[in-house]
Amino acid sequence: MHRTLKLLFTAILILSSVGTLDSQNRTSSPFSRYGLGELTPQGYGRNTAMGRTGIGIRTSQYLNNMNPAAYSAIDSMSFFFEAGLEAKIQRISTGQNYQDFSDINFDHFAFGFGVGPKIGVSIGVRPATTAGYMFEALQQEESNPHILRVKGSGNITSLTGGVAYQLMPQLSLGMNASFWFGDVSHTAYQEFFNAPDDYIYGSLKEHHISNLMFDFGLQHTTQLGEDQVLVIGAIFRPKTGVNGESTSIDARGFNYAPDGNLFTASDTLSAEHNKWSSSMFEMPMKFGLGASYSITDKFTVAADYSTERWADSNFPDKITETANTTYLGLGAEFIPNERTANRYLQRIRYRAGVHYNEDYIKLNGYQLRDFGMSFGLGLPLGRSNTSVNLGFEYGNIGTEEANQIKETYGRFTLSFTMHEYWFMKRKFN
Repeated sequence: MHRTLKLLFTAILILSSVGTLDSQNRTSSPFSRYGLGELTPQGYGRNTAMGRTGIGIRTSQYLNNMNPAAYSAIDSMSFFFEAGLEAKIQRISTGQNYQDFSDINFDHFAFGFGVGPKIGVSIGVRPATTAGYMFEALQQEESNPHILRVKGSGNITSLTGGVAYQLMPQLSLGMNASFWFGDVSHTAYQEFFNAPDDYIYGSLKEHHISNLMFDFGLQHTTQLGEDQVLVIGAIFRPKTGVNGESTSIDARGFNYAPDGNLFTASDTLSAEHNKWSSSMFEMPMKFGLGASYSITDKFTVAADYSTERWADSNFPDKITETANTTYLGLGAEFIPNERTANRYLQRIRYRAGVHYNEDYIKLNGYQLRDFGMSFGLGLPLGRSNTSVNLGFEYGNIGTEEANQIKETYGRFTLSFTMHEYWFMKRKFN
């Protein structure tokens, strides 16, 4: 009965999340107006609480999607299911003015299992990018003062399947195949004061993505002592041409449309539909290095570095300026006494981390920067590797330009890791 309930819970989560991952507005940041929107951080609950690190983390107790080589650490008799929720609070400010936003979304689900003693497999769904914003600005022009209303929405979802092979006891290789799909739309309206009964002018730009990409990873393990391990990891994604298309419409009308169109009855001024060629827009090359030092069942410290070469990718619109990214993360996990039988607080996994990220978007020549810190708890359920993971991340996003828009965010994560020995033969007397 206990296993049946777990299976039913898993099925409900999978079926309910397939649609919601693609339909939710996952952010209220004006920075998501550019490019493909905000890039969603990788990693599940444990990674997030440890400064978004994971390239050099290797464990048989959790799924780790930040390096596909980590899948081969899964025990050959184990099955893992991972699902998570995210609650986000954002404050968007300019000088002394600010506005607060909050939302709760389904974040991800994934499962993984071992195939024999050397092969691990994982499949998961998570948001890759997201757009969601709405703001107004007064445009003071001498002859035609007007209000500019801008809004955007949409998500790009990543469906990922990965496999890892333990080439030798110290070395594992892995590969992820990720299919990105979804739509992002950006809308702008101009409403003039001097002609309140005249037309409202609007523009709509929609980007549709449908593309397959590959990531490769390796991890090398060095045994430093009886219970001390050093893991070095690396990831690589080659530059990949994107299959997609864009629609651009300029129109005028009198009444806003509630269904995603510009107006209920519009006069179309121009319309353009373009399919992207592989040379028109490319997902950039990505490279990353990571390392972790662990004392078995006691302590783990991890550090990550990664970069994506977005400066080499020209996004097919006129407002997006891109730059190469730099990500640095540092995190740790501490378990007071994993083996205690009656002191639950000592079995909890205490986590913390910091991160610094130079984003792929530039505004007025200044690159967006994100600095944050995180904390979390891994709450074990029973004596298995099944657990509930709580995390909190606090940070700021902005540029070095004076009086530029700033974003302060708090991100709460709740994830459930289910572990089962599905492939173990049961013995009965």
